Amino acid sequence: MDGPLPDHGPFPDRGPFSEQNPGGRGSASGPGSPVRPWGIGHVVAGMVVGMVASVVAAGIVFAVGDYGVDDAIPLSVVAILQAALWTGLLGVPLWLVVARGVRWADLGWGATARDAWQGLFIGIATQAVVVPVIYIPLLLMTDDLDVSGPARDLVDKASGGGILLLFLAVVVGAPIVEELFFRGLTLRAFEARMRPRIALVVSALVFGAVHLQLLQFPALVAIGLVCGWLAQRDGRIGRAIWAHVGFNGLTVALLLLQIPTG
Repeated sequence: MDGPLPDHGPFPDRGPFSEQNPGGRGSASGPGSPVRPWGIGHVVAGMVVGMVASVVAAGIVFAVGDYGVDDAIPLSVVAILQAALWTGLLGVPLWLVVARGVRWADLGWGATARDAWQGLFIGIATQAVVVPVIYIPLLLMTDDLDVSGPARDLVDKASGGGILLLFLAVVVGAPIVEELFFRGLTLRAFEARMRPRIALVVSALVFGAVHLQLLQFPALVAIGLVCGWLAQRDGRIGRAIWAHVGFNGLTVALLLLQIPTG
C-alpha cells in the first residue's frame, strides 16, 4: 500500500496545518490529533450555501426559461443547478485555502499512479456487486423498484453535446468536488470530534442524506463508506475520487448504452 504523498499538482504548500500521518491511516481524535482550522460549522456552511445557491439559480432559470413544473428540463439547466450547489461544496474548501492558510494537502488532496486503476476497480465493484446485494431485500418485497430512475432521467435528456456535459458533470465534476468536500473536509471535521470509524459512518450518512434521494440513499451511503474508508486508509482522497468516478461512470455508461443510436 502506498503511503500518503505530499501536496501534488498545482496546489502550493500554504500553511502550518499538515496532518502527520506517515502510516497512511486515519488518525484518531484526541490530544494527538492535528489541530484543524475548520470544523462542523464549515461543513454546515458549505451545504447551506450550496443549497441556497441552487434554489436561487433554479428560481432564475425557471423564470427566464419560462419552464413549467411538468416541463422537461434541458441538461444544460441541470448542469447549471449542479454548478450552483458546488459553490458551497467547493467554495468553503477554497475559502479555507485562500483565507485561512489551509493547504490542499490538509484537505487530503494528493494521489499516486496506482490510485487511478485501484480506485476505478473499487468503485465499479461497489456499483456492480455491493449495491445490488444491498437492494436484494427490497427487491424481494417489491418488483417495482427503479433505483436508476434519477440517473436515467439525466441520460434521457442527453444528446450530442449534452452527453459530454453529462459526462463532465457526473463522472468528472461530482467525484472531485464531492470527495474534496465530504471526504477531505467533512470526514476530517468529524474525526476531530469522534472516533475514526464513527466519523466514517456519520460522514457517509450525511453524504447520502444531502442528495435528497430516498430510494438511492442506501447506495449513496455505501459508496460514501467505501470512499471514506479509502480516504482514512490512504491519508489522501486520490483513490476515493477515482472510486467515485468508477461508481458514477459505470451507471452512466450502462444507461447510455440503452439509448437508441441513428
